[in-house]
Order: sequence, then C-alpha cells, then structure tokens
Amino acid sequence: MLHPFQLLFGAAIFIPLFVASIALAEPVDIAADEISRTADGVVVARGHVVIKRQWDTLTADEVTYRAKEHVLKAKGHVVITSDNATIEADEAIMQTQSNTGFMTQAIITLPSGDRLTAERVRRVDDQTYEAEKVIFSSCPIDEESWRLAASHAVLDQQEGSLTSTHARFELWGTPVLYAPWWQQSLKRKSGFLMPSVALGKRRGTEVSMPYYIAPQGNWDATLTPHWMSARGLMGETEFRHISQYGYEKINISGINDAVTNSIRSRMGGELLWQLPANMRLKAKADHVSDQLYLADYATGQQVSSVFLQSTIQLMQSGHYKDLTGYWSLQGVHQQNLTLPSNATTLQILPRLQSHAQWALSPNFILNVDQQSTRYSRRNGVNGWRVNVQPYVEIPWELDMGGLSSMLRVGSQHTRYWLKNNNLADTTPSRTTGQASLEVRLDFERIGDQSKLSGNTQHRWRHVLSPIIRYDYSAAPNQAALPNFDSGFALLTWNNLLSGNRFSGLDRIERSNRVSVLLESRLQFKNPDTLSTRDMLLVRAGASYDLLQQNIDPTLQSAPVRTWSDLLAEVVWQPAANMRLFASGQYNPDERYWANITAAVNMASATGNQINIAYQFTDARYTIETQLLNAQAKLGLNGRWKATANWQYDLLRKFSQQTSLGLQYQHPCWTVGLEAYKSNSPLGTGTSSNFGFHVLLEFKGLGSVGS
Repeated sequence: MLHPFQLLFGAAIFIPLFVASIALAEPVDIAADEISRTADGVVVARGHVVIKRQWDTLTADEVTYRAKEHVLKAKGHVVITSDNATIEADEAIMQTQSNTGFMTQAIITLPSGDRLTAERVRRVDDQTYEAEKVIFSSCPIDEESWRLAASHAVLDQQEGSLTSTHARFELWGTPVLYAPWWQQSLKRKSGFLMPSVALGKRRGTEVSMPYYIAPQGNWDATLTPHWMSARGLMGETEFRHISQYGYEKINISGINDAVTNSIRSRMGGELLWQLPANMRLKAKADHVSDQLYLADYATGQQVSSVFLQSTIQLMQSGHYKDLTGYWSLQGVHQQNLTLPSNATTLQILPRLQSHAQWALSPNFILNVDQQSTRYSRRNGVNGWRVNVQPYVEIPWELDMGGLSSMLRVGSQHTRYWLKNNNLADTTPSRTTGQASLEVRLDFERIGDQSKLSGNTQHRWRHVLSPIIRYDYSAAPNQAALPNFDSGFALLTWNNLLSGNRFSGLDRIERSNRVSVLLESRLQFKNPDTLSTRDMLLVRAGASYDLLQQNIDPTLQSAPVRTWSDLLAEVVWQPAANMRLFASGQYNPDERYWANITAAVNMASATGNQINIAYQFTDARYTIETQLLNAQAKLGLNGRWKATANWQYDLLRKFSQQTSLGLQYQHPCWTVGLEAYKSNSPLGTGTSSNFGFHVLLEFKGLGSVGS
C-alpha cells in the first residue's frame, strides 16, 4: 500500500509545490529521488535534487525548504546555474523570493571563464557577490599561472569589476605584489591599461602608459603618454564613437622632438555613416606635420610610406526598373612626403562622379559615365575638368555556352577651364571615338579519375580559353593638354585587354590594336568536400599595334612597337596548402626579360606559413631591382611560435629589413620577443634603425610590451 506522500512526492516525479497558506508565496519546482514533508510544513528532498526558478536552477544532494520563511538550505554538491554565473558550493542557504543567499566553500565561474573561489560568499543579488578569503583568476583551473588572493572582495557583474582589500598578486603560487586595495576590471571600463615598452636606436627606450575612458556604451577614448629617451614625451589620443548611423574614429599625436627641436604631429581618423535613401558618407584622413614623421615614428610598412591621402565621399546608388546607377561627391587632400613642400601637390576639391546604365534589352545596354573635377594647388596650373563618356554595350553568348562576345562603341569628350596667366588656351578640349570587340571561347573537358586516395573519386575539369580583343581609338595628339592625373602604365595583366593604358582621364591612347590571351586551367573537385582547386593555371598574352603612334612623347618616352612584350604566367597548386607562382614579361625585339616574379606560398590548417618571393626588373625596362622577400610563421611545438621577416637587396648586397620573433602562448599568459633592423635612408636619426619589442600578457589582466 502506497503512503500518501509517495503519491504526492514519488520518486523522480517533477511537480510544482505551492504553499497554499501564503497568498504571495513564490512557487518552487522540486524534483528529487525522495521528497517528504514534516508536520510544520518543512519539505525535505534527497537524492538528485533539482529546483528550478525563473532566474536560476539549483541541484544538490539534499535540500530543506522552509516554506513560511521562503528559505532553501542545500547541502552536498550544490550547483547554481544562471545566465550570469555558475556557482559550486558545499552548502548554500537561499531566499526564494529574492536572489540573496549564503554559500560556503564556493567557486563562482563567470561566462568569460573568470573564476572566484571563496570560503564564504554572500549573494547580494543575481549579479553581486561579497566574498571572504578569496582567490580570483582568469586561467584554466588546471593551468593556473597567476591569481589574486584577498581577504575580502566584492564581485559586481553589472559594473564589471572585482574590488578587493588586502590583496596580493601571485605568480605560480609565489606572491610578487601586495596592494591594500585592488580593483580588477571584468568588462569594458575606464582605467589604466597595461604599459608598453620597446627599445630601439632611433627613438631609444620607449615606455607608454595608456588610460582608457569609457563613460558611455557608445563612445570611448584612449589617452597615452608615450616617453622616448631619444625624442621626448609624445601625447597620443584615440577617440571612438558608434551610433545608429555608423562609427567615427579620431587619432591625434604630437611631440616636441628633442632631435629636431620642433613640434611634430600626426592627425587621422575614419568615418562611415549609412544615411537615408541608400546614401553613404565615408571619410578617411591621415596627415603628418613633416615629410620624415613616418620614418621616425611609424611602425610596420608605414615607415617607408611616401604618400598620404585624406578623402571624404558622399555616395548613393539605386535602380528603377531597367535603369541603374550611382553618383558620388568627393574631396581629396594629398600629401607627398618626397617633397620638402606640398605647394605643387594637386588637391581635388571637389569631384562629382556618376554612372548610369539602361538595359534596353539583354543584348543592348546604354551607359553614360561623367566626372567633373576641380584641381587645386598653390603653385602650378589649376582649374576644372569635365569628362563625359557615353557608350553602348552589346553582349552576346551562345545558348549552349562556350562562346561569348562583348561589343562596345562610344565616345569621350573632355573640356578644361584653367587658371594660369601663362596659358595661351585656358579652355582646351578633346573629343574622340572609341570601339572594342572582345571574343572568348571556352573549350572544356570533364572526366573522373579514381583511386587517388583509397576509394575517393576526384572530378577534374580542363578549360582552354583563347581571348581575342580589338581596340580602336582615334585620339588626337594631346601633348598640349594639361596633365593632372595621367601616367602611361607599363604592360600588365590588368591592362593587356584594355583600350587605354593611361591612368586618369587626361590622356587617351591612340590605338588600332589586337590583343590575344590564351589561358589553360586544370581544376580538381573533391565530391566528398565539394571543394574545388585550380591545380594548374598557365596563360600567355601579347598585343599587336597597327598604328605604332603615341599621343604625348613626354609620357610615352619609349617608342611604340608593333608587338608588345610577351606576358607569361604559371600558377601550380599541387596541394591545397601549397602554391607556386611564376610570372614574367619578355621583350621580343631586344630579347631580354623585362621583369620576373617568382614565389612559393605554403600554409597549414594550424596557422603555419612560409612565403618566399623573388622580384627582378631590368634597367632597360624601368628602375632596376632585385629583391628577395621571405616571411615565415611557424608553430614549433604546441605553444611555441616563431616569426621571421627578411627583405634582401641583391643589387646593393644588404638587408633592407630583418626581424626575428619568438613567442610562447600559454592558456593563461603569453611572452614574446622580437628583434628588428631596418636600413632606410629616411628619418632624422640614422640611416639604419634596430631594436627589439617585448610582450608579456596575462589573460584577464592585459599586456606589458608592444
């Protein structure tokens, strides 16, 4: 015969238990192997006890629930799980109508992985805990390299801080620092960041101490005093803001340089707004006080930068039925760091550009491009340039594929309004007609190849694609026209199939030219992973000029030949993580290689990388160069990583840049050292610069180094 309590609280039965005598009582759901009730209404649950509440779930070996006082007392393997934390304790006393309670021998694990261990914890609310005899760490429990031990601490998750008294910082169990008061940030919060240190020849010993300001959730700033023994004290500021429209970022730095005895500075920033009506506003600025600032203070590739550009652009795109297009309004400020003065550097203030496309049918598309630019500079020719280019595109493709063509016919009109008293003609113009026809054929073969790796079948595809293009342009002689932005580009893969190899819009190439490109591509597809790899790519191309005429001898200094140089390229990927590349340009008239590039790239799924590249340029083609570049990033074993970077000038017989780095990455901390040397004629200090960077980072604390 079953006892009444077995009917109500039977083993493994999950039911809500309500205290009927208290009208406002909080419902408590209890499940356990055994549940009983005493005469005074106390519920006792034993064995795999699970109590679910709105904000958390409690499990324990035994729970006593005093309904009148709304108090739960849990013992044995107590675990309280919520969105804010997971708490393990030997014993816990909880108030069911609130989030308060007490726990002994407790471990609080936060969602970030931070862990607090204490002998006694008082739960103030669901995000605040007051603890005694505390140990705090962000390390994994089985690899705890650092910890904070304190007599008393308050963990406030809402504020994002751990405030402790009589604290000591321990490394591998050894106390290294004592503080009567210590506050540890657990989330974005104002305060000092870890300092950075470095040592080099050009700037000397460097120490910086950033201070982070985060008054609100949508903006913050970092103020960094940066001391350099050879230069002085630099102030650096970075401001960031985000809103429903986008984001803004501003960077400012300045120093009274002890070497040059002058005030030097750098200002920059970014902005991106998404505005109504599909409009976007974006800006990017970078300006330095003098031409040697980057060589003295920048890091990485910016050290050798010789040109800075600041832009602001408002743009909009849209479509209506078969009509699509866009417009943009832009301003550009340019800074040439190779010149002692920026007076002759062109500025674009403003530029209005637009494109409209009307698809009258799939095989007849009308286009109109327009660009209106005002060029400004303190010394030299200034003025407006308006360029309008209407053209028609007639695409065609065979129904079964394999053959396609594109016919383009149009004209281009350019007019100038110039400001310079020495000019005989202040309103020159140019008009020309242009036409091109490009035909592409694709000869394809597909087959299967079995038994390459067990029973896996690989599907291969070979495509042979000859491309023929004809370009005609009746451009006039343009040597007398102003030149704001044009230069004659050397032959590349990008402009081989192009009717105009001049950059910018001030010059249009006169052409009656046939260009040919032959491409062979072999692909493998794995049906198991559905991944496709270009196994082998071989291509070659050249052009034949029927006119052999130039339109501006100052820009086209070399005579125009009947046959252009021959371009050739081979890309071989024997495996998914390996790529071998070779490309070159051969002059058939004088029989020499104008330039050659060869590279080997290897990368693994674990992040290892090796890149080696060789570059050669003949002096008869342009500036003679012979460079060898090598970069490597290797995981030596598990946690050790090595990096190397080497750029060697084979002509001058010296290393332009060299760096070697070694890093150990522990789950709880990281230590690294990088030594570097650069031989650069730029800068105010010396022709060469060398030094090293150090890094010491503790998870949850920050880093010391750079």
